[in-house]
Amino acid sequence: MVLKLTQNSLYQDTSRAVNLTKLAAPATLQRKRGAIKREVRDARKTATAVEAIAGLDHQTEIFGFTKGQFSLLQLLQAVFLVTGPAHLSLSTWTAASHEIESLAAMAARGDILGLRLLIDFSMARREPAQTAQMREKLGRDNIRVTQTHAKFALFQNVDWKVVVQTSMNLNMNPRNENFTVAHDPQMATFLNAILDEIWAKQKSNVADLPPGQIIQHWNNDL
Repeated sequence: MVLKLTQNSLYQDTSRAVNLTKLAAPATLQRKRGAIKREVRDARKTATAVEAIAGLDHQTEIFGFTKGQFSLLQLLQAVFLVTGPAHLSLSTWTAASHEIESLAAMAARGDILGLRLLIDFSMARREPAQTAQMREKLGRDNIRVTQTHAKFALFQNVDWKVVVQTSMNLNMNPRNENFTVAHDPQMATFLNAILDEIWAKQKSNVADLPPGQIIQHWNNDL
């Protein structure tokens, strides 16, 4: 059964395939440090993601270094406890079955109001079962594929524009990882511009193509 998520104008599929090198959206964001307070935390002895981001507010940016004792999924769940229900945009290289099922459950209970999931094209070759599960559980219209190793998450609702930047993939990986979490409307606007263009230029059915054909789409000179 395909999960149908509430959609807004951020999540509309309009047309063609995308070449990331040809995006019109800016690829870099340069800015001076403002009044945001940065906290650097050694989270290797922190048991949970909730503890790791304790105190997150509109003025605090948290950088943490872990030993992999919690996953990106658990970090996402911790952020939702702060923001409440929100639209989620997520970029990851890979995902495992448990995390896919958990995202579907979060959407079903209303934590995720709308979803955009950007994954690497090679996941279909590396993890065909998980890729099929992702399409079934999360909805193929919410998924786009490209050549990517970028890992980030964006939470958006009326009160929050939280950006998570991390070394973590969506699957559990007990190794040293880092993350930054902040309410950052400027960074959210920057990432939205990139994702909006990807969703506008790439048909959702590109995710169903063989990897070689996905590469052809990625290399298209649009």
